[in-house]
Amino acid sequence: MQTLSVWKQARSPNYKTNVDKEYPYSEVPFLGEYNLIKIPYSLSELIDHVDYWGEGKIVTSHGRSGYENCYNVNHTFQLVSNGEDRDRKIPNRIPVLSSTNCDTSAYIRGNSVKTVTLMGAPINKSCASDIARIVNTDVGKVVVFGFNSGSPEIANLIDALKIKDLYECPNYDLPEELQGSSSFDSHFAFLNVTMLKDRLYKLVIDGEFDQAVALSSKLDKDGARDVLTATVQKLLESNSAANTKLMSFAYKLWNGEEKDIVRNNFPPAFKLIFGQENVTILNSGYVQVLKLDTQTDSYNDRLAWGDSNDRTSTRQGLKLVAQKDSYGDRLLMGHNGDIHVDETRFRWTFALWGGAGAATATK
Repeated sequence: MQTLSVWKQARSPNYKTNVDKEYPYSEVPFLGEYNLIKIPYSLSELIDHVDYWGEGKIVTSHGRSGYENCYNVNHTFQLVSNGEDRDRKIPNRIPVLSSTNCDTSAYIRGNSVKTVTLMGAPINKSCASDIARIVNTDVGKVVVFGFNSGSPEIANLIDALKIKDLYECPNYDLPEELQGSSSFDSHFAFLNVTMLKDRLYKLVIDGEFDQAVALSSKLDKDGARDVLTATVQKLLESNSAANTKLMSFAYKLWNGEEKDIVRNNFPPAFKLIFGQENVTILNSGYVQVLKLDTQTDSYNDRLAWGDSNDRTSTRQGLKLVAQKDSYGDRLLMGHNGDIHVDETRFRWTFALWGGAGAATATK
């Protein structure tokens, strides 16, 4: 970082490459002890983008970094460090005293920023705390570039952003406005609860089960179980196609060593089915359970009846095999060992939605 005298003599920011947001303190030393005009100027507005430790758009032989249309938080006397604008003042700069004293509260209102980015610079607890302070709980996201999983920087962000209900989203696809940086080949994204619910729902609907499992595992580990429960409920309340996807998603979780996610966030029926426990099949339209006849026919098969009264005897003891066959269906088996099971004639497609004719698993 430069001295005050060097910083004062530096050329003004490049507002041909970068958008001039007409920020009044961009070329003024740190004034945090004064009563300043904060952004956004209106309480009803939000700031679109703040790049923490940003210097504006920089293009070098090694690639591109930074953004041309955002506010840049940086050291009070920091100048652009690379590219054609090297040693010029930073465009739309919001100052902080140091990397260990990251406090923009005199300049940026709390809970007021839609997107916060950071590229490769240190994220200590002070920095992480200020990022959490400014990002909006309801619509905000934080995207950082150039860090490894399990690094202290990411751990600091995880701890700080939990307070704002922003959680890490693995395999996040960058929106167009954040693409284009070629200086870093990895990123971590922390999204608000609404965005996480929408993403998990879409992953399941699109059949991207491996990504859905990875996201669910991370959310469960980080304590965002409300996202899981709400998404499961939304899938249950959607159409039959969504219900089928939900069953496959639950199967992937169960067989991917994430059984506790199914146990804790899905209706009890899922645990019974995938645990291959005896269940009662209830037709919710007629409020009748499926009952096996006591007698076998000439093929040694048993009829199945809808019973309005008996819901507890062993004749309702039916078990769904957890593994699907080549048709994507699961065998439904009587619990008694002497009941004949023919794979092609005892195949049931199992549904978990309400309505007439639907089959619901109950203990």
